[in-house]
Amino acid sequence: MRPSKLLGITLITTVAASTQVLAQEDRYVDIMPFLSRVDKDRLTERQAWGARSAFGWGWGGNWFSEVQLFGAQLESEEYLTFDYLGPAPAPANPYLPSGDIELSGLGFDMVYSFAGRNGYSPYVLGGIGASHNNYKKKYPFRGADETNAFFNFAAGITTGAISESGLKVRAEVRYLRDYFASDMSDWQFGLGISIPLNCPPVATAVYAEPPKEPEDEKPEIVNTDGDGDGILDRNDRCPGTLPGAEVDSDGCVVANQAIALENIQFEFNSAVLTPSARTALNSVVQSLRNQPNSQVEVAGHTDSRGNDDYNLRLSHKRANSVRSYLVNNGVNANRISAQGYGETQPVASNATDAGRAQNRRVEMRFR
Repeated sequence: MRPSKLLGITLITTVAASTQVLAQEDRYVDIMPFLSRVDKDRLTERQAWGARSAFGWGWGGNWFSEVQLFGAQLESEEYLTFDYLGPAPAPANPYLPSGDIELSGLGFDMVYSFAGRNGYSPYVLGGIGASHNNYKKKYPFRGADETNAFFNFAAGITTGAISESGLKVRAEVRYLRDYFASDMSDWQFGLGISIPLNCPPVATAVYAEPPKEPEDEKPEIVNTDGDGDGILDRNDRCPGTLPGAEVDSDGCVVANQAIALENIQFEFNSAVLTPSARTALNSVVQSLRNQPNSQVEVAGHTDSRGNDDYNLRLSHKRANSVRSYLVNNGVNANRISAQGYGETQPVASNATDAGRAQNRRVEMRFR
């Protein structure tokens, strides 16, 4: 096949490819001119220009297949020498014109693209095919026209899209072993374009106008009291008040009152807080942080069972345990103290289980 015909085919292929509807890229056509460094045994100039077109399709992941069609025009030197190898009679004149060569080929390659042709992607390939060497003058000791097998390997890279249509640039170095004559080893250095046959169109941004608020509609005023202290949330300067606390007109706890904390328990006969007690104290932490101007004492109490001195020491340890938890979770240590009162300040009778349960308590005393 003449290079002029080959270039015509590649140009037609390019135009056809550029008119395809663009969807997800899994097929493509590449057009690549190349400079070839040909084997010296071809008896031509060592540099030659050619062109290659390839149709590729994906198998999923990083694997692709390509069918390639290439051609090159190898220019002859005016006179070249060659060594007589026999068995034909040695020529009378060892200087013979070799003639130009039209080299063309059709092949199949398997391609591994390291990034799956997404963005800049290096690749390697290998494959086999048939080449046709057409000499204008007889090659020494051989015919002027032959078709032979070849194999080739290549390494290269494709770029990311350089246009909205998905057009890419492809560059590669290829080794071609052509089984013509004494076997020819050519190197080809190509740079061309890759045209996707299926590539997603560029998304067009759609902007929606924000909904307009009715001009005559006024925002609804919601009267809520989240902490139940009698002060509406919109007027409450100290939200999250502890249940049962007396507050002023701003919703802040007034001084000189004691509030018993709920669900504050300890491990048996110790000052270690239970997990449920720590959870209950988290709301106390938030409440105290919302009351920044208050001074607080943590007061620990026990029932009357057991030794008086022991009960006093245990109540003090438990008060300190509660204070430490509050301070470690963000309450200013200068605002809060701890004191144990043992069994000296009961709020119910110690003669019953229910009364003793009420006397075993922790209080927040606001000063």
